[in-house]
Amino acid sequence: MRKSSSKAAFVHLLIVMMLVSLLCGIVVVTAEGEEREKHYAYAATAKTTAASSLANFNFAASGDWACNSNTTNTVSSIVGKNPNLVLGLGDYYYSHYNESRNPDCWFKIIKPIEQRIKISIGNHEDDSPLLLNLFMSHFNLTKQYYSFSYQNVHFVVISTELPIRIGSEQYNFVNTDLAKAASDPNINWIIVYYHKTAYTSPSLVNPFNAFRDIYHPLFDKYHVDLILQAHEHNYQRSYPIKYNSLIPSSPIITDSTNIHNNYTNPQGRIFAIVGTADAHLFKLSGQAPYMATQYMGHGFLDLAVINNGTTLSAKFYANNNGFIKDQFTIKKSITITK
Repeated sequence: MRKSSSKAAFVHLLIVMMLVSLLCGIVVVTAEGEEREKHYAYAATAKTTAASSLANFNFAASGDWACNSNTTNTVSSIVGKNPNLVLGLGDYYYSHYNESRNPDCWFKIIKPIEQRIKISIGNHEDDSPLLLNLFMSHFNLTKQYYSFSYQNVHFVVISTELPIRIGSEQYNFVNTDLAKAASDPNINWIIVYYHKTAYTSPSLVNPFNAFRDIYHPLFDKYHVDLILQAHEHNYQRSYPIKYNSLIPSSPIITDSTNIHNNYTNPQGRIFAIVGTADAHLFKLSGQAPYMATQYMGHGFLDLAVINNGTTLSAKFYANNNGFIKDQFTIKKSITITK
């Protein structure tokens, strides 16, 4: 009898251990199309399954970091929200800024969140092959583009520093990966992020028009929910928009009348610029008609997937006082099989 009890206890322990290992998993899809299981101490939730209810989780996003007191403030603010992931939107080190010193300065400041960061490559990481290799190797990247999933959210990382033409290696990867995610019943949200902007209000840097014309139609085709960008050192957030093939610089606003920035099953994509982590700010000289809001100040975007994975709630927190400068929600009609 005691022997049988011991055996049952062992089986129970084995099941618990297997569940724990699953609950710490993030699936990473490499540029070669391989799926790798990565385990992180901060990953407290499992890959999504249609048959299970989903725990709430949140992730932070910001770009254009540099290395000074604002960087420290941004990292401290992010730590305060305890995100499961941090999306780096490019430009972590500026070789021509005295304040940046060297990349080690940035690596030191981000230590509290380093194991949670998944980066995209910005133009300043591509200043030299040596610098690019430093960032790629530090974050264990073999390619500048890749994807990964967390619960019912699929993330696609694109490099605006590589060839972007249709038929390029990166384009083929993104096209195939988005198609797979869009047809996956376990994926309810698709989020894309990269550095240079496809759309922006008038500011210091012009939009990357060629990138916009190639990739926005793909984002529409596969119903991407949110696109995160940086490069412009300010915060901007669009209405849900579709690509306008007749006048590409004037996207079609699909949902602009939702009160309090709450969207339910929007028909367009939301583009946000979060180039606000630390670098000196770029003045806004106007507001594009497709932009719902904009703000000039340092901070980060905190995004939470809540309500059993059916709602994406986003808040932009300013560094100087912790005030919320923008917030919006996207709700989806999702049937979770019990």
